[in-house]
Amino acid sequence: MIPVIEIYSEETHYEMAKSWWEGHGFPPVNALLLPKLGVIISSDGVGKAGAWLYMDNSVGVSMLEWIVTNPENTPRESLKAIKVAVKFLREQAKAFGYVVMLATCRQPSLLKVLEKNGFQKTDENVYHAVSVLE
Repeated sequence: MIPVIEIYSEETHYEMAKSWWEGHGFPPVNALLLPKLGVIISSDGVGKAGAWLYMDNSVGVSMLEWIVTNPENTPRESLKAIKVAVKFLREQAKAFGYVVMLATCRQPSLLKVLEKNGFQKTDENVYHAVSVLE
């Protein structure tokens, strides 16, 4: 697999990412919640994984979120694609002057990938909650 990194575009990539979340049994993330800096990793013209980076505007903290893989991937394809996405977004955050990157996940296998890529486990049994401000 020779990975290709594409910057996320809602028009081009959202429906694909939505189908991946649904394919894994997760509710899809609303497109309005996805930050502008996201990546889709593909190989041979097939999407393999996606991840997004929130960047705080007041302190040097960024947050890697919504990591998702194509449910039709082999485990090896998913692992490789996630590694590429994490590495790219870490480099982007550093280039923008961020000094810390947070991430949340609920899958032990994803936590292992994150730990192998410089993250340290801090919490357990974390939940996401969202409130749309109207």
